[in-house]
Amino acid sequence: CLVLAGPGSGKTLTIVNRIRHLIEECKVRPEEILVITFTRYASYEMQNRFKSLMGGVCPPVTFGTFHGIYYGMLRQIYHMTPDQILTEEEQKTMIEASVADVERENHRRPAEKDVLLMIGKVKNNGGFAGISDDPEDRQLYHAYEKRKKEAGRIDFDDMLLLCYQLFCRRPDILKKWQEKFRYILIDEFQDINQVQYDVIRMLAA
Repeated sequence: CLVLAGPGSGKTLTIVNRIRHLIEECKVRPEEILVITFTRYASYEMQNRFKSLMGGVCPPVTFGTFHGIYYGMLRQIYHMTPDQILTEEEQKTMIEASVADVERENHRRPAEKDVLLMIGKVKNNGGFAGISDDPEDRQLYHAYEKRKKEAGRIDFDDMLLLCYQLFCRRPDILKKWQEKFRYILIDEFQDINQVQYDVIRMLAA
């Protein structure tokens, strides 16, 4: 079901009422409902509105962002800890080192560009197709990934990609999460990227 409407017309209200309807009218177990938003603030607001609608009681529906939900799945499988995720400052430092790696390899400075933005787009797209056909971009991407792997760290976008790769490789694990979340509701769906969409399609299959 797709709700398509302008700002302020009641899309969020529709979502929280649908959750209530699933639980009270359709007798769906709250644990089977997954609600995804794009920011932590939106997730908090959605949860509060749902709690208010339910008379101050919040059944155990799972609310979260794409990154938060996917990280939770990875944490259970790979036992990841928050300190494995690069901070923004650490990521910038690693990008600068990767640019220097490519400069040494090519004996010239790479063209000025937002390398972090380019890498994020490639990961969220699931590859370089339609993002860049510049060989230097691939060099920068692989230099960054090499440094990250050597440090045993992941970045924010890796959480989406690793979850996608895990589900492709381990259908048994995917089946476990498919059985857990039988009802999926997504706020601001128009902002979804390719990898987020691919994982959601797998979960909902």
